[in-house]
Amino acid sequence: MIARVLLLAAGLISLVSAEWVHYDRPSIYSKSTQYTVKVNGTFANTVNYADYDYVQLSMTEGSNTEFRIATVSGSKITGTPVISPKQLPIDYKVEGNELIFNLKKVHYIILKLNNLKELVLMIDRIEDDAPPSKGTGIMNVLNHGADNTGSAITDGIQKALDAAGKKPGTTVYVPPGLYLVGNLVIPSQTSLYLAGGSVLRMTGKKADYKVLYTKSDLGDGTWWIRTAFDSKDIRIYGRGTIDGNAEAMKKDKLIASMVVPVGTTNFKMDGVLVRDSSFWAVIPTQVTGAKLTNIKILNNINGKQNDGIDVQESTAVKVWRAIAIANDDSFSTKTWLKDVGTTVPFPYDPRPLSDVSFDECLAWTRCYGYKVGQGVYTDQNNVVFKNSVVYYGGVGLGIHHKFGSGTARNISFVNMDLERLAGEPGGTGTWLAVFVQDVKKGVGSIEDVTVENVRARSTGKYHGKLAGYNANSYLDGVVISDVYMLGNKTAAKTLGELDIKWTQFSKNVQIKNSK
Repeated sequence: MIARVLLLAAGLISLVSAEWVHYDRPSIYSKSTQYTVKVNGTFANTVNYADYDYVQLSMTEGSNTEFRIATVSGSKITGTPVISPKQLPIDYKVEGNELIFNLKKVHYIILKLNNLKELVLMIDRIEDDAPPSKGTGIMNVLNHGADNTGSAITDGIQKALDAAGKKPGTTVYVPPGLYLVGNLVIPSQTSLYLAGGSVLRMTGKKADYKVLYTKSDLGDGTWWIRTAFDSKDIRIYGRGTIDGNAEAMKKDKLIASMVVPVGTTNFKMDGVLVRDSSFWAVIPTQVTGAKLTNIKILNNINGKQNDGIDVQESTAVKVWRAIAIANDDSFSTKTWLKDVGTTVPFPYDPRPLSDVSFDECLAWTRCYGYKVGQGVYTDQNNVVFKNSVVYYGGVGLGIHHKFGSGTARNISFVNMDLERLAGEPGGTGTWLAVFVQDVKKGVGSIEDVTVENVRARSTGKYHGKLAGYNANSYLDGVVISDVYMLGNKTAAKTLGELDIKWTQFSKNVQIKNSK
């Protein structure tokens, strides 16, 4: 059941109203043992997780909504609270064990008090397009035999999807509850709506899923929820949760990507929370036209190859307003060979990737925050990362041309904020790593890279890289402008000031500051 709260505060001059919504905590999750969250004086449902806790809610914008984050133990808050993104104009105060602030706009925020683990606060706008649970054009999964108690695996959701596929334009409605489901295929011109409080969960048993490929270093894998091949106009939306049950799946020797828009056009995904993926979580693959908005990916920081959003061999893909927490890369693009490992189930021959953007994203990872690569077997062109933040990462921004002989060109990193960098994923740990590596699987070039208006509050363990591999695989054309290193208030003017030392086989590297 959705909890909905309306605050009416009468002042001397005006009446202020702020509405917010939170969602029932599913029975398989427990509340945070470290934090409580009050919104406009009412407790919100928190969720305890492995490396951090979280809360998911929605609110109206424009008027103040008050948040009070408190330590469960009652311990007073000492030191300076961590609030990320640091660039947000949040004025807070501390009263005893409470951190108090107001928001007029929705944000994804990572908080940390004292020596506690982080709390991830995920705030979206209140839904304005939630469908009714029944009626014309709606297929409720409960009417197709779906079990929402989590007591056994259910095929009711796939039955509802199959029925919807015979009536283009239908929405399949998933009410609150716990659903253990096998592989799902969404038909063309069908929407899947996950109501707040609903959880689709993998069973933890390999036998319940179809093995689609074998990855040489991780074993058998599957695509859990995918689109039908040669489909169009598919939508996944709502405030529900898609839970990969990663440890149980890996224990039974199966890895899985959670959501795979594949071989489809005009795909949309909005508002859904994806958690605990055992492999690359959300992977638009050979897609033409996709919008992924208000996406929340919460994976285990101690996981393995559990990337957030990886766009593969696709065209015209827009990711806007997303948070991705993972051990591996938070946001990346890739192109591959045909019928090798993870590409065996791809519906089409290898395709180039072009016109992909990531905008207003928040990354927390031990690898790359924002990356092109490692696979560049076919060309990647016009990839833009902008208006985004790295809370923590091994590498902030990167192009890692490791596999393939394609060219990565017209890659931009614009208006980026790198807060904390540490570690050395793959031997590279820095704020900027643009380089070609030869592992005997082809080498190619990188061309026309833009790095503009970047705040590198941390520079990482090692120096930055702008490097090709040899005379046939150059890094050719880099324009760097308005990059502010550490606490400097003036933009860096030299590669030395940018802490970039690795520059072999690079040319046409320019620093052009606006002032």
